[in-house]
Amino acid sequence: MGGPRRRHAISPDSPHPTSGDLADRHLVTSRRNDGPRYAAFDLDGTLLDAAGTVARDVVAGISRLRERGLLPVLITGRSLPSFRRLTDIGPLLALCHPEVLLEEGDLVLDRTEERHRPTTRIPPPAVERVRRDCVDVVASCDGRLLASTRRAAVAYAVAYGLPRDAVDIGTPTGPSTRLVVFGDAPPELPGTARHLLRAFGATLLTATGRGKAVGLAALLAARFGEGDLSRAVAFGDGDNDAGLLAAARLGIAVQGSSPAARAAARLRLDEPLGAYLATTDLPERGWAGVP
Repeated sequence: MGGPRRRHAISPDSPHPTSGDLADRHLVTSRRNDGPRYAAFDLDGTLLDAAGTVARDVVAGISRLRERGLLPVLITGRSLPSFRRLTDIGPLLALCHPEVLLEEGDLVLDRTEERHRPTTRIPPPAVERVRRDCVDVVASCDGRLLASTRRAAVAYAVAYGLPRDAVDIGTPTGPSTRLVVFGDAPPELPGTARHLLRAFGATLLTATGRGKAVGLAALLAARFGEGDLSRAVAFGDGDNDAGLLAAARLGIAVQGSSPAARAAARLRLDEPLGAYLATTDLPERGWAGVP
């Protein structure tokens, strides 16, 4: 769901490859085997500014990476309604793989076919327990945001910078990929992981064993036959990017990153991302010496 105001794993029933998939597969298989093939980007705080726009020099830099044989992939904590509110990033999307990893990879949006699918779910008994014991809850269910109360809907909309009508009132139906609980935190529940959102007095619950690194690895395995992230460069800025930056062959923390992201990254930028992308020699000398 993304960080409050800050800021694909593939399921067995994934659609057949689209023309975009085939073009991207040709791009990555045309690269030499010892070089990077993928460039994974976080959105908020990495590619997007506080207004939700992407600078022209960043788009130009990503285009340069693609021309040099790297496939850009977007992976974000944003929910589907939040992602769809980004209206000025068409030039960026045109350069990236058509499947966008939302909710840190727990939900996949196929932009070519305008379909989305969850790739995991919180165990139903845990969802039922939260519904029974917690008053103000917002669930992500098959891409929809469903709040247990109007108060929860308003709190979520304020926290994540969404209009109130982006959050419906209703009972979760179908697989729930994320739960945001306002007020008292729920108890430890089997099959779930807890993430405190202290600034908003809330707790985020996800399925265990998830995260951006898991989501990206599953996408690259399903679409391109990769066994791990050893051919991936990853860019991020937040605490929720730290796992991805650590797992990628080369993790890059952008200017202004959190301490956790900087600690996990192999390279820490002190210049704007657009300036780095305009001059980086990836995938040639910039890959040399990276274990």
